[in-house]
Amino acid sequence: MEKERISASQLFALIFLFEMGTALVIPIGFSGQQGVWLSILLALFGGILLFLVYDYLFRQYPDLPLSGYAQKILGKYIGWPLSLLYVPFFIYIAARDLREAGDLLVTTAYNQTPTIAIVALMIVAVVYVLRKGIEVLARTGEIYLLILIILGTLGNIFLLFSGVIDVKNLLPLLEKGWKPILSTAYPKIFMFPFGEMICFTTIFPYLNKHQSGRKTGMAALVFSAVVLSLTHAVQICVLGADMYGRSTFPLFTTITKVNIANFLQRLDAIALLTLIIGDFFKISIYCYAAIIVASNLFKVQKNQNLLWPIGIIVLFSSMMIANNLPEHMQEGKLVLHFLLPLFSVAFPLLLLVVQLIRKRFGLFTSTISADDKG
Repeated sequence: MEKERISASQLFALIFLFEMGTALVIPIGFSGQQGVWLSILLALFGGILLFLVYDYLFRQYPDLPLSGYAQKILGKYIGWPLSLLYVPFFIYIAARDLREAGDLLVTTAYNQTPTIAIVALMIVAVVYVLRKGIEVLARTGEIYLLILIILGTLGNIFLLFSGVIDVKNLLPLLEKGWKPILSTAYPKIFMFPFGEMICFTTIFPYLNKHQSGRKTGMAALVFSAVVLSLTHAVQICVLGADMYGRSTFPLFTTITKVNIANFLQRLDAIALLTLIIGDFFKISIYCYAAIIVASNLFKVQKNQNLLWPIGIIVLFSSMMIANNLPEHMQEGKLVLHFLLPLFSVAFPLLLLVVQLIRKRFGLFTSTISADDKG
C-alpha cells in the first residue's frame, strides 16, 4: 500500500462531500412527500450502524482494504472473486454519478453543450487529482468543504431575505401516518447516500491514526444528515411538496426563487457549484475505490497505472447506461433495491458474521503477510 496518509479532519471532509454528492440536489429517496427531511434523520441511525460494521472490519485488519480482508476472512477462493465484483460495481456507480452530473448541467445551464463534453472534462479533472494521490484529494476536500458550507449558508440567507420560505409547506407532517416516512427512510435513503459509504473501506487504511476513524466517520455522517435534512426541508418550504417531487433538480429551482429588492437575482451558480463540487468528490472516491481493489487483487505496484483505463471505462459507461435522464432515474431505483443492498449490506454482513465465528472458535490470526498489503 502506498505510504500516503490522511488526517481525521481530511477524512471528515471526504465523507461529508461524498455524502452530499447528488443527494443534495435531487429529490432524495425519489420522494415528494413533506416528511422527507424526517426520513433522512431516521435513515441516519441505520447508516451509523452500517458504518460501525465497516469500522469493525477495518479495525480487525487496519492495513488492508476491503479486498484484502475479504480474502483473509473468506479465503482466497471465495474472497478473491467476491472482491472482484466490487470493481465493476464501483465503476458502474461512478459512471451513474458522472452521467447524472452531465445531464443535470445540460438540462439547467448548458443546453447547447453536448453531454459528452461535460462528462469528459469532469473525468479528466478526476484522473488528474487522483494521479496526485489520496492525500492531495483529501487536502482538496478540506478546502471545498469550507466553500460548500459558505455557498450553502449564503443560499439559505438569500432565500430567507427573499421571503419565499413557507414553513406551512412542511405540513401536514404525518398526513398518511409513519409508513411513508419509514418506507422512504428504509431502504431508499438508507442506501442512498448512507449505504454508499462502502467506498471508504478502501480509504480507511490511509488514516494516520486508525483509532480516530470511528468518531470521525460518525461525526461526518451526523453532520451530513443534518445538512441534507435542513436543505431538503428548505426546498420543500420554497417549492411545496408537489413541485419538489416533480422537479429534476429542486435545489436549482429553489435558488432561482431568490429575489431581493429586484436587484439580487439569478443565483443559479450556487446550485451549479454545489452540484459540481459534490459530484466531483463522489466520482473521485468511487474511481479510487475501484482502483484500490483492482490494484490489490491483481498486485499492481502503482495505482496510477490503472487511472486512465478505469477513467475511460467510467466515461464511456456513463454515456451508455441510459438514453435520457428519466430513464437514468428509473434505473436508479433498481440500484437502490438490488445493487446497493447486495454490495453495501449483504456482503459486509457476511464478512462480519464469518469474522466473528473465526474469532469465537480461535480461527482468527492477526498476522498479515507483506504481499497481502497490496
